[in-house]
Amino acid sequence: MPRAAALLLLPLLAAADDRWLELRSGPFHVLASAGERGGQETLGQLEQFRHVLGTALGKQELRSVWPIRVLVVRPDRRAEAVTPPRPGRDAFLGVLHAEAPVPREWLRACALILLEANASRMPAGIESGLLDFYSTAEMSGTLITLGGPLPAAERNLDWARIQLLSVDPKYSGKLRVLLYNLQQGADSEPAFRNAFDKTPAEIDKEAAAYLAAASFATATISGRPLNARRDFRAEPAASPAPDLALADLRLSLGRLAEARAAYAAILKSQPGCAEAREGLGLVALREKNADEARRQLAGAIEAGSRNARAHLEYARLEPDRAKAAAALRKAAELNPGWSEPHFLLAQREDDTARKVNALSAAAKLAPRNAAYWRALAEAQMAASDFRAASRSWAAAEQASIDDAERARIQQARRSIEAQRLEAEAAARKREAEETQRELQRLKDAAMADIRRAEAKAERATGGRTEGKVEAWFEGPAPSGKIRGNLRQVDCLRGTARLVVQGEDGKLTRLVIRDPGKVVLIGGGQLALGCGPQRPPRIVTIEYFPKADPKLGTAGEVATVEYR
Repeated sequence: MPRAAALLLLPLLAAADDRWLELRSGPFHVLASAGERGGQETLGQLEQFRHVLGTALGKQELRSVWPIRVLVVRPDRRAEAVTPPRPGRDAFLGVLHAEAPVPREWLRACALILLEANASRMPAGIESGLLDFYSTAEMSGTLITLGGPLPAAERNLDWARIQLLSVDPKYSGKLRVLLYNLQQGADSEPAFRNAFDKTPAEIDKEAAAYLAAASFATATISGRPLNARRDFRAEPAASPAPDLALADLRLSLGRLAEARAAYAAILKSQPGCAEAREGLGLVALREKNADEARRQLAGAIEAGSRNARAHLEYARLEPDRAKAAAALRKAAELNPGWSEPHFLLAQREDDTARKVNALSAAAKLAPRNAAYWRALAEAQMAASDFRAASRSWAAAEQASIDDAERARIQQARRSIEAQRLEAEAAARKREAEETQRELQRLKDAAMADIRRAEAKAERATGGRTEGKVEAWFEGPAPSGKIRGNLRQVDCLRGTARLVVQGEDGKLTRLVIRDPGKVVLIGGGQLALGCGPQRPPRIVTIEYFPKADPKLGTAGEVATVEYR
C-alpha cells in the first residue's frame, strides 16, 4: 500500500481496534465502540425522539426507507466528529458521542429522514417549523422536554408558530388535528379553522407577537415506557461491520481517497466481501469513472450483494437492457420500501399498462415526490384513463413545493378535465350509435326471416298465393327514450308497469302490454321480477309516448337494453 494511503488509514485503524458492539431498534442500527451503556443510552434517546415525532404526525411507528446507522464513539481526541446522518453505501450514516445529548443538528437531520418517509407533503413553512421545533427536544429516560428555544439568530415565524401551537395549553392538544388534515391534502384555511377555530392569518399574528416577546415556554411529556439498559441488548459486532461503517463514513463525507483505501484494505483481508466491492464501485461512481464503477458493482453482485443501491447503480451503468431490468427488479425486491427502482423500470418500459403499474408503485412508495405523480398522470393520459390521471395530477399538486410548478399542475388538471368530458361524450355517442346499429340488425334479421318464410310458402304453393304473408311490423319508430335505473316492476293483470328513474332524477312509468313485442337489445330474454329491483338495473328504454291516465304511464315499451 502506498505510504500516503497508509497514513490516511491511521485514524481509521486506530478506531477499528476498539471493541465494537451493535444494537438495533426500529430503523436504528447502533455500532458502539464506547461500551454497552453508551450504545444503549444513545439508542434510548433516539427511540424516544422517534416516538414523540411520530405522536405529532399521528403515526404509531415511524419507518425509514434505509436503516439509520449510528456510530457511537467516546468523546476523546481521536474520536470521529459528531456527524448528522446522511446517505451512505447502504444506510443513512452518522456519528454521535457517548454520554452526551444528541445535538440539535443531528436531531433535525433525523427528523427530516423520518418526515420524508412517513408524512404526506405539508406546506413548507409547517414542515420547516416542525423540523426546527423538534430539533431542540431533550430526552432524559422516559421524559422528553419540548420547546427549548433556537439560537436568537435562527428564530423565525415558522418555528414560532409550531412552538406556540405545541406548548400553549390552548393549542397543544390540537396540533395533531392540523397536521392530519394538512397531510390529507386540505387547504390551510379550513385545516386551521377545523383545528383551532382560527384562520392561518390569526394564528400567524399570535405567533409573531410570541416571537417578538421572546419568552418561550417548554413542555415536558412522557415518552415510551422503555428502559434502555434492560430493553436494548448489545451483541458483539461481526467483522467486518465496524470497518465497513468507518469506510462508509468516509464515503458519505466525500473523503474518497480514504474511503477507497479503507474498502481496499477490507477486500484484501476478506476477498469475497461484497460490501467492500460495493463501496469501491460507489467511490468510482463519485469520481465519474463509469467503467470501474460498473466492474466493481458487477463483482459485488456476483459475490452475493444484498444491497439494493448496488443493484440499482449497476443497472444505470449496464448497457444490456435485459440485465439492467433484472438488476432493477432485484433492487425493488431487496428494499420493498424504495421507490426509485420502480421509477427507473417505468422509464425502460414500452408497454403502457406495465409503465402505469410501475409508476403507480413508485408514486405510492414516495407520495411526496411530485415528479413521480406527474409522470404517472402523463402515462395515464396516454392510456386514456382520464379519471385516474386527474387524481394523479391532484397528488402531484399536493406533493409540489414550488409555486410555479404547482400553477403548471393546476393548468394540467383543468386541461385533463376538459379531455375527460370530451372522451365521455364521445363514448356516449359511440354507445348510442352501437345501440342503433343493434336495433337495425335485429330488424334486418327479422325481415330476413320473413322473406325466407315468403319464399318457402311460394315454393310450397307453386307460386299460388292462397293468403297474404304479412311483413314484420315496421310502423313508426319509437320516439321516446329514457336511460336510467329500473327501480320497480309492478305486475298488474295482463300488463307490467316499469318505474324508471332517469339521469335527471325524475321518475317515468312505462307499460308493457305484450312482452313478445318488446325487443331486447343485445339478445336474451326479457326477465323482469315483480317488485323493487335490488339493486336497481341500469337500462335504456325506447317507447311509444302515449299517456294512460288509468295506469299513470307515459308510454308503451318498444325496446329494452340492459347495462
